[in-house]
Amino acid sequence: MPSIKIINEYPSLFLLQPAFEHMAYHVACKEQIAIKCVSVIVTDDAKLNELKKQYFGEDLLTDTISFNYNEPGDPIEGEIYLSIDRIRENAEQIKCNFEKELANVFIHSLLHLLGYNDDTVRNSKQMSALQNFYLHQLNTIRLYRNRLKPILKTND
Repeated sequence: MPSIKIINEYPSLFLLQPAFEHMAYHVACKEQIAIKCVSVIVTDDAKLNELKKQYFGEDLLTDTISFNYNEPGDPIEGEIYLSIDRIRENAEQIKCNFEKELANVFIHSLLHLLGYNDDTVRNSKQMSALQNFYLHQLNTIRLYRNRLKPILKTND
């Protein structure tokens, strides 16, 4: 089973690690690629906008950013940043439930770590087809729970 580390920074939501490990394991097995460790940082629009400006020179909102840290041919190591704000808005706009869109965005990011790109129309269609293929094979319920108490930030 791949190591998926969830870092829940979003105040009202807590992603469930076993569900994301299962999704990563399923995709990695089908793609025949080993995953060593992927950290999933669950955050908001402000954090992803900051990363987008810092690393890509673009001032725009996005639902996910992936950073791949492994050498070609080595087991996958990387980080996936997820904006819960953007994923919720996406789900509302395309009229699907939040869990399905959350899984879709996670799979999209995971495919980027596995080497897929969506930089051309052809590549984008290929990634979209793969996302849909895996999304239909996976259970997208019980991916998260609501926090009983929001995270309190301290000034330490």
